[in-house]
Amino acid sequence: MDPKVQNRALNFSIIDGALSAVMGSLAGGIFLMGFALKFLKAEPQQIGILAALPMFANLVQIFGSYIIEKTGKKKTLCLFSILASRLLWILIIMLPLAIFAAFSDWRIWMLVAVIAVSSLFGSLSGVSWLAWISDLVPQNIRGSYFGKRNMIASACGMVVILLGGKFLTVWEARFSESNPYGFIILFVLGLTAGLIAAWFLARIPETESPKKETDTGFNFSVFFQPLKDRNFLALILFVSAWMFAIQIAAPFYGVFMIENLKINFSSITIFGTFATLATLLMMKIWGPISDRLGNKPIIIVSGWVLIIIPFIWILALPGKYYVPILVAHILSGAFMAGAVLSQFNILIKLSPKLGRSVYLALFAAITGLVGATAPIIGGILSNALAGVSFTFFTYNISNLHLIFITSSVLQIATIFFILKVKEPAAATPVAVVMQLKNDLNLQAGIASSTDFLMIELKKTEGILKKIDRVSDELAGKSEDKIKKALDKGEKFVKKPWDKFKDFLKSDD
Repeated sequence: MDPKVQNRALNFSIIDGALSAVMGSLAGGIFLMGFALKFLKAEPQQIGILAALPMFANLVQIFGSYIIEKTGKKKTLCLFSILASRLLWILIIMLPLAIFAAFSDWRIWMLVAVIAVSSLFGSLSGVSWLAWISDLVPQNIRGSYFGKRNMIASACGMVVILLGGKFLTVWEARFSESNPYGFIILFVLGLTAGLIAAWFLARIPETESPKKETDTGFNFSVFFQPLKDRNFLALILFVSAWMFAIQIAAPFYGVFMIENLKINFSSITIFGTFATLATLLMMKIWGPISDRLGNKPIIIVSGWVLIIIPFIWILALPGKYYVPILVAHILSGAFMAGAVLSQFNILIKLSPKLGRSVYLALFAAITGLVGATAPIIGGILSNALAGVSFTFFTYNISNLHLIFITSSVLQIATIFFILKVKEPAAATPVAVVMQLKNDLNLQAGIASSTDFLMIELKKTEGILKKIDRVSDELAGKSEDKIKKALDKGEKFVKKPWDKFKDFLKSDD
């Protein structure tokens, strides 16, 4: 592909990601949950079902990969599916209208049905988009490119969710909490952004599928091929277990803020803004680390930090929730960014280009099926434990607290699964921690090349020898660093400016 055409296509993909994030923020997430809770009077189990539907829908990606392998029409399938998925939101926008008044008790299930069908089409678009765009992005810049794309998308989502939360708070003060039309306005704006995103997506050229040596027709036995790849199977097992551990509690943090802590939407979105800011900062850092040190060590480091977050939520009390909720959001935004980006990159890295859509579809189907059961089980547990309440020291533990603790315990059990995944040329978690220390050190600047080269030397050596050598070299450099401290002070302002200019450059 011509470099200019490729660069333009990559930029269109970033715009598509930004506008899609706007739709996802306004027509989904905390606003969809608020609409279901406040207007449709959804129960925790129904919230769990809503959260599970997009993951259950991943099963259809196997059918999508069959279409791709049979026809090679990744772009066509992606555009058709994404338009169908988004246009179905018109039915959700119509739910408060008088024509549905006679079905008031059934409107929550109507919402579930529409989200289910929309998620099926969204899942079809997901596998075709991933097969399409992953062939478009050069392998040597995948981490940096998708890090930048995710960062820009997160920034756009942050802005609109902050404005949307403020809008809803003002709307509810002017009318009432049961008035649904504030949500409907946000859904309309989100749908508009989603349709514009599809227009930019349509301007990205199709990528050619690799030609097979012999055309023997498509055989469904190819769907079992990824399961014969022990390394890829290990990745599937890890992500499935990790998603289950995360998703059993994920939908109920929002319920906890709305129902238990009585936090208004404006405050909720402010907390979300801090999470997004942490994501924005870390995406620019995680991308280059992923390209240089690998994805597996990032997953390990991020996983151990994410384990403590459910316990931080337990510290939040009505009227005294600001610090724990803020810390939980910041840590979650920063390290979930690393985990998600690295899982995406290692998935692409371990799936062969020939037949990649089959690998991606089977991965999404299995992990989605396992992950989808988690919020449903979480909802069932929430109902079953509804009357449970006891005091631990000065903290009152409720049913949602127990679900949070369960999530953390399961994460501890599953984080070891990633050790079975082999990633060629990956560094150690210690290397990632040291690189993070440099990247987050304002005095040292971002991505200190000295420590990076030191960590990269002789990766085949044992971890203990590497730690010893790193410690010795750090000690030897300490005197030089002290002498250079004043010089670095002069460069303190210049370095961030240089990094900002680098960020604005196109990824070639």
